[in-house]
Amino acid sequence: MDVPSKDVARINRRPTVIDVARMAKVGASTVSRFLRGVKVKPEIAERVAHAVKTLRYQPDGMARALRIGRTNTIGIVLPKVSNVFFSQSVQVIEEEARQRNCAVILLTHQDRIGQQMDQLSTLRRYRVDGVIIAATAGTAAEDVWSALPGVPIVAFDSHFSPEVDSVLLRNRDAGRLATDHLIRHGHTKVACVTGKPQVYSFEQRISGYKDAMDAKKLNPHLITALDYEQLRFLLAATIRGKNRPTALLSLSDFATLTILTTFSELGIKLADALPLIGFDDFGFAALVDPPLTVIRQPIEKMVRYAMNTLFRRIEGDLEGKAHQIMLPGDLICRRSCGCV
Repeated sequence: MDVPSKDVARINRRPTVIDVARMAKVGASTVSRFLRGVKVKPEIAERVAHAVKTLRYQPDGMARALRIGRTNTIGIVLPKVSNVFFSQSVQVIEEEARQRNCAVILLTHQDRIGQQMDQLSTLRRYRVDGVIIAATAGTAAEDVWSALPGVPIVAFDSHFSPEVDSVLLRNRDAGRLATDHLIRHGHTKVACVTGKPQVYSFEQRISGYKDAMDAKKLNPHLITALDYEQLRFLLAATIRGKNRPTALLSLSDFATLTILTTFSELGIKLADALPLIGFDDFGFAALVDPPLTVIRQPIEKMVRYAMNTLFRRIEGDLEGKAHQIMLPGDLICRRSCGCV
């Protein structure tokens, strides 16, 4: 079917349902029914479909969202995406969202409370159906609820209220598991290394480390700093000092990279360096020499539990008090801890 060029040229703005109806020579209600999938006469359907294609008409998603009370959009708020754990989590989140025909708005707070609140306000303006948040230290549930009234929230890799659904690693158990492994290798001076020790997951891992050390009546040795640059200097001083540890437990991929950088700057080959266990199985962990022993987090399971919980809340299938899901980590033994 040929459409006179003047009918197309006349529309120099975003086309509307009225424009489609006018071109197809039908009523706007007929176009609306067609777009909703309601059956119309074949010849009318052909005219409307042709008009939609010719005008490049796109339904107004926001208007539809206001009508049905859903935007098919969720918000994800993370500290950063350069972290291996969060970057891999985002990939799985997007896959899960795509299967649900849902869009994702990804924002970061850089571990700043003020920036986190700004991001939550942004998500409120976009009328997201729900939010998954890896909250920064010091987050109050009341502030989150105030920023997103009535919006389902799932805490991911963080816990800031027993009244908020959460999906977490069993961080304390994982910290103890890794420390016990180094102790079984005969190490009595195991140092625990991390930046930003106030982060929930790191706090829990430190507790697990202390549990293992206390159980063997060994003295804990924490090497912590508010940022990783400062951590590098403290670590170098410790390695060069008299109270040098015999093994290291790193609580994150950033801490592990800081340790490896420090070894390099001190001229210590990794093969001759202190035995080491890290958290998160990042890309080259198995490729360095010796390969790195790590606690691997079950990222896909954690994301899927978080998404399932969130959408059950959105759809009203899950009601009542908050659920806390905690999953174990796996110790992946390679040679950096002393295993052969």
